[in-house]
Amino acid sequence: MISGRYGIKHIQSNFDLNLVRPIHPKNVDLKASSKYNELIFTLNPSTAISLSYKEQNADEQRFNCYTFSSLTLGYCDEAVLVISNSKEKYKALNNDTLMLINGFNKEFKINYYRAINSILIDEFILYLASSKNSFNWLSPIEELQIGFLSNLSFNGSTIGSIVRQEIKRLPQREDFILNKIGINVINNISLNRYLDYFYSIDFVLVEPEDYIIYRSIPKNNIKIETGITILASDSISLSLFGTLYKNNLFGYEDISFNQRSEHHFDKAFGSLNIKLKFLF
Repeated sequence: MISGRYGIKHIQSNFDLNLVRPIHPKNVDLKASSKYNELIFTLNPSTAISLSYKEQNADEQRFNCYTFSSLTLGYCDEAVLVISNSKEKYKALNNDTLMLINGFNKEFKINYYRAINSILIDEFILYLASSKNSFNWLSPIEELQIGFLSNLSFNGSTIGSIVRQEIKRLPQREDFILNKIGINVINNISLNRYLDYFYSIDFVLVEPEDYIIYRSIPKNNIKIETGITILASDSISLSLFGTLYKNNLFGYEDISFNQRSEHHFDKAFGSLNIKLKFLF
């Protein structure tokens, strides 16, 4: 808190998502940095509102090979064709990379906090949020949609038709927005002087805007966190907890969502976490 009624929160974190596939690119790990800032205004001892801003910036992904249907292109041993192009815009590929992908997003959020005297719930948070998501990719495979090579036959289809179909699965280059409304209920139970048990249940509805759906996407998600907090002192604590999502990270880590990853977002996802907290 910076005064009796105002407070600020700042969080910096790194997001790592590891994913291995049987086809190229076989390793599609996503690494992103995140910055979160929140300005909190206390209305009374049990109620507060806040405005928050979050941005995520993904590390550039570089792939030397890509499998389109059963057609593998690039600079690996399995490649049927090695694709390069002398156009100025492809210089960033350095003649050893078939594709690079970048991603960035920013989210504005309004939160309403309410503390209540209940055995099951200490606090609930209502929120409205909107995130703007920007992705871009670069690859000379675009050049295969037309021209001589596009008319070559491969497994009963032309290379051009295979490439055009698979390009639809790449992240759209036009910005899209995810609008959200949600509720988060939180409870903390003191077990003894040094140990707390806690749980948090978050439900969010998500409405996309300007997003081109490749097949299908969820309309909501549920996030459940539960674990213990070890209280080392009044200002230092260590939390060990698990997190479970109904529909992967949909609505929570927007940097991970686009057409290329869309098919993963109807599956549950979980993680085990550790958090060290300092109060100043």
